[in-house]
Amino acid sequence: MRGVRVNAVCPGRVKTEMDIADQAAGGGYTDDDIARSILLLADPAQSGFVSATALAVGGGWTADGRWQSVHVHIRQR
Repeated sequence: MRGVRVNAVCPGRVKTEMDIADQAAGGGYTDDDIARSILLLADPAQSGFVSATALAVGGGWTADGRWQSVHVHIRQR
């Protein structure tokens, strides 16, 4: 081991000003959620033993399948 850690943050749907209507339905999450995930992985005191990880930051959307209906809704616009 040479002290190099390689991790990835894989964000899902992010709330932005462009999708105000969809935000009203409670979908997505904020850029702060992604930033906190990056800070966690960048802090050796918090995650120094974490390496070769792809951290999914999606609020559980991919786990419950709702992302499929969001994807279809966006494509129909």
